[in-house]
Amino acid sequence: MKEKLILVTLNAEQVEKAKEVNGKRKQITHALICGSHGQIFGTKKHCDKYFSAWKEIFKDLFNQSIEVDDYEISDFESTFDMVNILIDIQDTSKEKNKIKIDPAKKKSLFSKLFGK
Repeated sequence: MKEKLILVTLNAEQVEKAKEVNGKRKQITHALICGSHGQIFGTKKHCDKYFSAWKEIFKDLFNQSIEVDDYEISDFESTFDMVNILIDIQDTSKEKNKIKIDPAKKKSLFSKLFGK
């Protein structure tokens, strides 16, 4: 299932909610929403760094990557270890898509060379 990777510029109310949950002393101006997998909050520079990298690395997970100024956020807690979650999801989806070869149909090198 492909989802959107969204870089959000937070409004003042969203910044306050994010700081309440993640820590008042944190510098939060943006969010990176990773579809239904989770989100991270931080500065423009912090979120943009992951946005730029993840839209290339996780092409199998995200069919679209966009930047927006207005986005409704329901959960303001940063997802712990977001990158490892995305790696696990991508690896799991690749495993599901692998073509399974029946061991009985595998041919040895000898049989491939000599047709036996």
